[in-house]
Amino acid sequence: MTFSEDFLLRRGGNAPVNWAILDNFFTTLARFLGFRTIPQAQRALANQIQKVFSFFV
Repeated sequence: MTFSEDFLLRRGGNAPVNWAILDNFFTTLARFLGFRTIPQAQRALANQIQKVFSFFV
């Protein structure tokens, strides 16, 4: 017996999928850099634009 909880309506077009991809990308990047938690990575990389962009080049 199911209550259709697996078939939620997605509102906003592709936005939920795009945010999920970005979230996964940044989570993987934070773990690759050795951070144990996402808040720890946010604190360390906040206002460090040159460091963040260096990973893309």
